[in-house]
Amino acid sequence: MVTLNFASYAKAIKDGIAKTTQIGVTKLLLRLIVDNEKVVNSQGEQYNITSYYVNKWWNEYEDIPAQIKKAAASPEIISEATDYFENKIINALSPQKELDAYSTILTLINSDISIAPNIRNNLISLYNSNELSQFLAETFLYAVQKDNKKSKLENKSKTDSTSSLEDDVSKLNDLLKSFPKPISLLPEDTFAEHEMVYITELLAAYADEEGILKIEKETLEKYPKYKNNFLRHRKDYYAAETIRQSARDPLGANATGEFNVLKEETLDGIIDVHEDCYDSGFERLKNVMKHVTTIQLNKSLLTHLPGWISNSEKKGFCHMLVNDGQIKWVDTDE
Repeated sequence: MVTLNFASYAKAIKDGIAKTTQIGVTKLLLRLIVDNEKVVNSQGEQYNITSYYVNKWWNEYEDIPAQIKKAAASPEIISEATDYFENKIINALSPQKELDAYSTILTLINSDISIAPNIRNNLISLYNSNELSQFLAETFLYAVQKDNKKSKLENKSKTDSTSSLEDDVSKLNDLLKSFPKPISLLPEDTFAEHEMVYITELLAAYADEEGILKIEKETLEKYPKYKNNFLRHRKDYYAAETIRQSARDPLGANATGEFNVLKEETLDGIIDVHEDCYDSGFERLKNVMKHVTTIQLNKSLLTHLPGWISNSEKKGFCHMLVNDGQIKWVDTDE
């Protein structure tokens, strides 16, 4: 069951602060209470927040001390809480992450069925009215007073669940490792029919850079710079073709669909760079190939096979997009 208590509230606040620790957040929150000289432990001393107890509280192994819980309901602490949260907590939240913290706290409030309806409505109303300091303060004081210690059965279930998840992850890793990356196909001296579209586009990019109408593949020897570039790109194309042909081993009937997902994600990652203005098609080619090595591909199951997708394959996917008519290196309007 989702519960609003000290642990869940503190974790939400931690997620809203750019760089902090569990003990840092705990001290920041509880200082409102424990800095009050009237709040003392059973030995009559003020509380010292140590990492030992912080770990217990965050993992819900221990309840918050009774004197701290009692103080959270005292008029003196309540009267100071909103100003404290305005000056200390709100200022500590990252502008980029504070909405995540609010969202998590609202989810806790809405999901905890043990919260009385009038309390829930009051807290949500504070947020909707943009009374953020009071919203955070009153929610915190309420959370501190809730039971923070889970039963042994709940903790055991949590431990068992974690262990089960670790076992599943281990089994998944073993399964993925059973499909080593295939040995890449190498280009032959003769050109295959399925290569002709991307090859034609490469040659057009070279000609565009030189300011001439055409460069034939048979005359590449005259252009050492382009010949070496051409050979590298053929190798990249065949690296991608290796993945396409080998995908059926791990994925079976889903291979074609997953490979298409891979190409679509590549297109999404490069299209903005591809559509920029360039002095020549060769400049577009170079910029797209440089950029594609920086994008992350993760939508296709193939990207989760260890070692299968490297920079060479990413560049090869671009040539396949050329084959599909999705992109061209030379813009006829340039």
